[in-house]
Amino acid sequence: MRKVFIVLVFTLLATTAAGQCRMAAAGACHVIPVAKSPLPVAIGEVIERGRYSMVMDATWYGLPPARDGWIYFRIEDEVYRVDYRTMTVVERATEEASRNWP
Repeated sequence: MRKVFIVLVFTLLATTAAGQCRMAAAGACHVIPVAKSPLPVAIGEVIERGRYSMVMDATWYGLPPARDGWIYFRIEDEVYRVDYRTMTVVERATEEASRNWP
């Protein structure tokens, strides 16, 4: 019975400490930074048709209108210009998107 009580107390303390850390002011907790993953596709890479979502209303996201045969695609959390005819990634355009970009 005593062992069960000790385990419950330690579990409660660990849970409480974790909860306080999430609510503490910035810099109060030790947070291990997570390395940003590499970009999902490379410039010049040919993507598979139907695998990624096309961005339909680019102006809503603060992007310039598509022209000259390229369109925007959402690939993971990034937005890319892609040549529609060849499906070749032309460039990354995430920085051009406004706050509306998810």
